[in-house]
Amino acid sequence: MDKKQFMKEFERNLKGVSREDRKEIIEDYEEHFSIGKKKGRKEAEIAKSLGNPKSLAKQAKMELLVTKAEEEKSMGNIMRVVFATIGMSFFNLVFVVGIFFGLLAVVISLFATGFAITVSGLALMVFAFFPTVEFFYMPAFNHIAMFFGGISIASLGLLFTIGAYYVGKGFYVLTIKYVKLNIRVIRGNKK
Repeated sequence: MDKKQFMKEFERNLKGVSREDRKEIIEDYEEHFSIGKKKGRKEAEIAKSLGNPKSLAKQAKMELLVTKAEEEKSMGNIMRVVFATIGMSFFNLVFVVGIFFGLLAVVISLFATGFAITVSGLALMVFAFFPTVEFFYMPAFNHIAMFFGGISIASLGLLFTIGAYYVGKGFYVLTIKYVKLNIRVIRGNKK
């Protein structure tokens, strides 16, 4: 396979990559060919040393997704990275997907729990301002105590939500690190 065939196959497999990113990736691989030619190597030899253009394009797309997920943290970016990683190996499909989505559900439930505790505390504070509202199980309940109890519960809920935020942030970082590890393993790098 010569440079023209290699680059044609490589570029064909970069579907879904923006024009600017595609241009940058292609320039990197064309540079491999120009450096190899300067060293006296033949195009077919350089193409063979680079590897399969289809898998190289997949890896390049994966690295681009990881870079974007690191730069712009969002649920959409991390999900694109995770689904691209799943496609990279059978191990990820069988074992990691269930664990990832289980942990994602835990993180989401932590946020939901923090929100629910905060809202219940705020509701308790609001009911304290309506002394005519009697709770059927505590008819002589002190409304001042109810107000301060509501403040305490709402504060606890906010602290819980802040903790959930840091757990989610850590989960995001660990996911990115796992994907980078996957890329290194597939490439065979030991960095």
